Amino acid sequence: MDRPIDDLTIEQEVDAALEQARSAPEPLRIVEAVYHRTLDLFELKISNGRRLVFARENLQPLASAAPEQAADFTTKPNGRHIWWPKLDEGLSLAGLLEGRTGNDKWMERLRRLEVAA
Repeated sequence: MDRPIDDLTIEQEVDAALEQARSAPEPLRIVEAVYHRTLDLFELKISNGRRLVFARENLQPLASAAPEQAADFTTKPNGRHIWWPKLDEGLSLAGLLEGRTGNDKWMERLRRLEVAA
């Protein structure tokens, strides 16, 4: 048997949903991104204070890109992705935080290189 919906019930449910949203942790985002051309490294500063550093050649979208192409990037939308518009390529922050710098085939190639080293 369904209970009747009244204004008070709806208001309580909305208030509970709003409170849950306010208490949820803010999603991580890239707050600063720098390409150190002389070192050929990307440094990403994350909203939680953590820094990620990647060699350009280990990022699949940039493996064969020139340094000039690597230097042309943006961190949109909302700092959750790094995007190279001239290459029409990008990587998600979520993936980078998990250690994914490319697709599955790319990651397997990097693992084989590590084993061989």
